[in-house]
Amino acid sequence: MSKKSKRKKLTRHHNINRHNGGTDEIENIIMLRNERHEHWHIVFGNKTFAEAGRLLLRIDKMKKRRRRYETPNSND
Repeated sequence: MSKKSKRKKLTRHHNINRHNGGTDEIENIIMLRNERHEHWHIVFGNKTFAEAGRLLLRIDKMKKRRRRYETPNSND
């Protein structure tokens, strides 16, 4: 297998997508493997890194709140 075939193809991911006014400036771009780039958009759509982070924090907070209100079932 050649070195070239072992390499993963990288794609540009825009933090703020161009549709929403993002630019091609280096500060707005991260290089991701194709597969990870696709997964980002499946999970987060076109959210920015900050928006995705806030979403994950909200989910974590909701999970913790839910655990706090759950009572162990001693009948199991």
